[in-house]
Amino acid sequence: MDEQELMVQRFLDQDLTPEERVAFLQSVDVDPSLRRSWLNLEMVMAEAAQLPRITPSAKFMSQLKAKVAPSPLSLWDRMRAAITVPHTLEWNLGGAMVAACVAVVAMVGVVKMTPERIVEVPVAAAPVQSVVASTDRESKVFVRLVLLQPEAQSVAVAGDFNGWNPGQTKLERSEGGMWTATIPLKPGRYQYMFVIDGKQWIADPLAGEASGDGFGAENAVLDVSI
Repeated sequence: MDEQELMVQRFLDQDLTPEERVAFLQSVDVDPSLRRSWLNLEMVMAEAAQLPRITPSAKFMSQLKAKVAPSPLSLWDRMRAAITVPHTLEWNLGGAMVAACVAVVAMVGVVKMTPERIVEVPVAAAPVQSVVASTDRESKVFVRLVLLQPEAQSVAVAGDFNGWNPGQTKLERSEGGMWTATIPLKPGRYQYMFVIDGKQWIADPLAGEASGDGFGAENAVLDVSI
């Protein structure tokens, strides 16, 4: 992860100081590639939050436990382990003779019990559950609007995308007097303005382009593309 990606991640995690947030927004204003990476991460986070949470069924869990749990040892495996696993014993002459007799009897029994051939029986694998997320929604891009207004009591945005109604889209205040809003927009070209405390209309100072509104003022212009 390079320095720019780390800064974007810290900004999304709200791990920056007010001074660092201002410096980051200034960098976003002059660096299109950084702004694109930032908006793409915002879109991924918003889409991930809408994914369904899948709870495995009781049948699937029982099948999984059956596959993971160790299978019981066969008689052959138990006898082989008893013979091959080293043990620490205190030997004397009588004990050695008894052990030798037991070993001989055990080996004879093993030879008689060994099957002539071994047939491998395939075991069906546990079913795999897959989740396919489908959507009929039109493609949209999540755009994050940011405004630094420490003295403001409320901030909204009005533009082509909400019928120029500031009551439709409110910004949320964060630490340091930063106001933000993330809105889904179809690809296109939009004009907008911020509305401070319900009466003061200003263009976005971070907008890369402006357009006259026909009344002597200028609206901020936002180009949205996928």
